[in-house]
Amino acid sequence: MNRVVKTLKAFATRRLILTFDKVDFTYTHLSWKRLWNWFVAELSYVIGTDRAWAYPTHLQFEPSNQCNLRCPLCHVVTDTKERGVLKLDDFKKIIDEIGDYLLFLHFWGWGEPFLNNEFFSMVKYARKKGIQIISSTNGHFFRNEEDIDRLIDSGLDVLIVALDGLDRETYEQYRELGDFDTVVDGLRMLLERRRQRGASLPRVNLRMLVTRENEEQVPQMREFAEEIGADMFTLKTLCSFDNQSKWETLVPSEPEYRRFEYDSSGEPIRVKNTCKKPWNHPVIYRDGTVVPCDYYTGQEFSLGNAFSNDGEGFKRVWFGKDFRKLRRRFRKGHRSGLRCKECSLNYAGVDRCVSHVFVSSKEEYM
Repeated sequence: MNRVVKTLKAFATRRLILTFDKVDFTYTHLSWKRLWNWFVAELSYVIGTDRAWAYPTHLQFEPSNQCNLRCPLCHVVTDTKERGVLKLDDFKKIIDEIGDYLLFLHFWGWGEPFLNNEFFSMVKYARKKGIQIISSTNGHFFRNEEDIDRLIDSGLDVLIVALDGLDRETYEQYRELGDFDTVVDGLRMLLERRRQRGASLPRVNLRMLVTRENEEQVPQMREFAEEIGADMFTLKTLCSFDNQSKWETLVPSEPEYRRFEYDSSGEPIRVKNTCKKPWNHPVIYRDGTVVPCDYYTGQEFSLGNAFSNDGEGFKRVWFGKDFRKLRRRFRKGHRSGLRCKECSLNYAGVDRCVSHVFVSSKEEYM
């Protein structure tokens, strides 16, 4: 019933509120093309069709798979992919193909987005299509007003800045090769420059990945976020991904900062995986490789390449036989050999990937 009411309200008002990482994104004056595509995509997911009936409403696009850090649980540390950045022409090709249907661009992947010198141009190009955009950074790139002005002028809606501790020792235990002072100084410069210009974007989301080594600093981090003027402060829970043994030593002692709910024997409680991504939120890596979500690295599993020369590269992949086969397997529960079988969505409490969100008024957002 809630889904029906939401749909009727959306068509009556041409207004939608989408939530990502527990942060709301509001859309007004939606085009009928974009609104209808959203409705049909949702219907396709509810019915569980093999062939998508609409273009995706969300897209994760990887600006870069290079990174200046070596965080122990990040796939960048373990993979052997060729390193590089997304080319502006390739980005424009995809946005030209499907941008009129997209609502949301999730603009990061397995790397640091700001290592792509065309990042600002890409954001500006997508924003002209009416797409709302979120990106994430380890925060080492706000060194002068010129670059900060380029970020503000790009129109980026939300920027997540990762800061996992309030002192150098704590921060650098996880953010290997990172520099605590550089991140803090750059964050202050960004927020001060935004204030000077009277700008409201990007909304800054100060993000803390909670580990056993920093969990006691959560209250102080919340106060710090308030003091510097971040728009929100969020807590991210650990995921093991490719390094289970390291994850076991880092997982927080406090249950509310853990990703899953556990039974009396200490095992994560399994639930039915109801993932929507095969129907509305695929990933395109910087080389054009299309995968169902970023749990797939592109090395072990690919559904095709979106950067063909005919202008319909993504369309051919999205509506093609390999994606149809994946949706069919997922819907029927035939997930042997797929990361879908072990991803976080198979466990109770997965909505705690982001466990806490606080807005700057110090009232808990969700």
